[in-house]
Amino acid sequence: MIQRAAIPSDGFTILEIILAIAVLVFGVVPVVLAFSQAITSDQSVEGQTIALNLAQEQMEAVKNASSWANIDTYASAKSSIGGAFSDYSREVLVSGNPKQVTVNVYWTFQGTEQIVSLVTLFTNPSP
Repeated sequence: MIQRAAIPSDGFTILEIILAIAVLVFGVVPVVLAFSQAITSDQSVEGQTIALNLAQEQMEAVKNASSWANIDTYASAKSSIGGAFSDYSREVLVSGNPKQVTVNVYWTFQGTEQIVSLVTLFTNPSP
């Protein structure tokens, strides 16, 4: 009888390699995409938070006006805030009686202009 030599089975078969690659692709790629989307969302929320704080800061300045009649002096056209927030622009609109004050803050995120608006009404405390 003729005996055949045993074939060593120390290596990986092509099927095992393909399965390992498939597991890596289908397991790692979604995780990387999730991290990418999380970073984008974080940047978006950061921009919104900064804009909201800038709008609130301006609204507080209007609220602390020396008199009700001076509220109109806070009205301003859209202009850059400057300093550390040079990427942001702000406008203040005052109209009507009671006075409706709208503070709009603008910034650009991923090529699209974003806006945060705060609106409140001020009445004359001494008619």
